[in-house]
Amino acid sequence: MVLPDRTPLLSISLILLVLAGLLLATQPVVGEKPLIVATTSVLGSIVEDLAGDQVEVVVLVNPTICPAHYDVKPSDVYAISRASLIFYHGMEGWLNQLYESSGSKAELVKISGGWSTPEGARRYYEEVAEALKSKLGIDVSARLEQRLRELDDAARQIIDEARSRRTSSIKVVVMEWQRAFVEWLGFEVVDTFGPPEKVSSADIERLVKAGVENDVALVVSNLQSGVELGETVAREIGAIHVVLSNFPGSSPETKTLIDLIKRNAGSMLGSLDMLTVKRELSRAVGEAELYRALSYILAALAAVESMILAYLAVRRWRKI
Repeated sequence: MVLPDRTPLLSISLILLVLAGLLLATQPVVGEKPLIVATTSVLGSIVEDLAGDQVEVVVLVNPTICPAHYDVKPSDVYAISRASLIFYHGMEGWLNQLYESSGSKAELVKISGGWSTPEGARRYYEEVAEALKSKLGIDVSARLEQRLRELDDAARQIIDEARSRRTSSIKVVVMEWQRAFVEWLGFEVVDTFGPPEKVSSADIERLVKAGVENDVALVVSNLQSGVELGETVAREIGAIHVVLSNFPGSSPETKTLIDLIKRNAGSMLGSLDMLTVKRELSRAVGEAELYRALSYILAALAAVESMILAYLAVRRWRKI
């Protein structure tokens, strides 16, 4: 996922944050475990999943919001100033100034690229494990092997179900940061859209046109980017709206990246049940309309037949 570089002009606000952070930093450090700061719950959840109680973890950005739109807090200055290691993606335009101003001596570890598919998740787990070992001497290889097996097992089960549900026959419009995951499931992506602040009215018209012309069944939004745009497009083309998340922790049942993949897959495949119901209802409505039309035709024929019989009866009576 690539997010826009939105580095804020901190100036006076940054000075105030730094002062507040330094005041907090004068407090004694609780415990002796290494403090690891992660900019997002993607990185933080992996550290916690692998290292467990061997470390303390602080995640800066709430998983329900976009990291590019994050505003730093005094507690962030304190956390970074006390950190032993800092994990980040490279999309956090606010991090460099925050790091420099905090006076932190912690090493910055960049792990970038997509993480929404099992392949991307595997790479993130492996790189975090390597950093924990090489930077802090924490060996999590046994836990890593276990979690990667679970990831592979989950991926196989999901793909088997996706193929049995014939996802390749389902056309979708999707928020671009969820495209890799949706395509991994086998769905056919007809068109994509970016963050709402970058989508014009002309883009919406294009999406609606593509949806109608291609008989798009699903419109997929990304929770952290906002869901209103996806709702609008789905309503205009008569499609089902599905909301996925790209950060663990955005719901109670998605504590890890593996949980998130399972949850997103469940949302996409579950929407096919709704699609089946919708199509059956549409078919039933169509049949009802057909029967109604036939009843009108039969009634008209009966009326014509009655008129003909009445006419013949009158002619017969006149002859008599």
